[in-house]
Amino acid sequence: MKDILKVDYQDFMIIITFFLFWVSTQFGQVIEDTIAYFFVLSLGIIHGANDLSILQKKNVKKISFGRSLTFYLVIIIFCIASYLVAPLLSILSFILLSAYHFGEQHLEKKFDLDNKWKGLLYLVYGLFIFFMLFYENITDTNIILSHLTNTTISGKFIRNGLIILSLGIVVSFTFLHFTTNKLNLNYFKELLYLLVLYLVFKTGSLIFGFAVYFVFWHSIPSISDQIQYLFGTQNTTSVKKYFKSALIYWGLSITGLLAGYYLLDSALFNTVLFLILFAVTAPHTWVMKQMKS
Repeated sequence: MKDILKVDYQDFMIIITFFLFWVSTQFGQVIEDTIAYFFVLSLGIIHGANDLSILQKKNVKKISFGRSLTFYLVIIIFCIASYLVAPLLSILSFILLSAYHFGEQHLEKKFDLDNKWKGLLYLVYGLFIFFMLFYENITDTNIILSHLTNTTISGKFIRNGLIILSLGIVVSFTFLHFTTNKLNLNYFKELLYLLVLYLVFKTGSLIFGFAVYFVFWHSIPSISDQIQYLFGTQNTTSVKKYFKSALIYWGLSITGLLAGYYLLDSALFNTVLFLILFAVTAPHTWVMKQMKS
């Protein structure tokens, strides 16, 4: 059977992002946020639902898997405890960790460098995405941040951060262009991707902009890599197996979130939602590193 995911996904990504930019100019925030939550609660959650299957495949021996599972659970407990002790530090850690994870997913196949350079570039690229989103949605960002930590950030800080990160990206890619022949980048496409993504951030709501990037730029490519790792191919059968194995975890997650939404007030629900995101992002990032090592 012909592999169904071996297409130029990035071409599709730019098309769907441009379409969602159009959506953000045609509908109000209620419609945008509804679409955003649908994507995040479906593909966004599913992309991390097979972490334990990946660990099990990576650690064939029961003892090795048991140790990895224990470490996975310890990371989750540590993330929850760190937020209860130091909310602001936890928020910053979540942003840095997510930035690295997003940058890794987008750039890892586009060059082959020593680990010290890869990690720094992943982080800078991911932070640039976050800062673009925050800058264009500074009011909503501060509303959430104040609920979680009782602090806010200034637009000037975000703007200066964007300038520094932009220079960092330009200098990094210029350096790599002239010092390595292992750079697989189409600079025009990369600039176009960022431009269209920026337009989505500028015209859409905070959650809508985040969902577009999180689902279409990160989650779907990650699902593709996970399917290849777990089943050795990306045909219809392997895709079905992936989603079938993720179904129970996804169902439990949705049930818990819906219960929290109806039982908790908005401020407390936002706190619980962040805790969940932080607690699953950290171990998921570790699992992805294990998968690719």
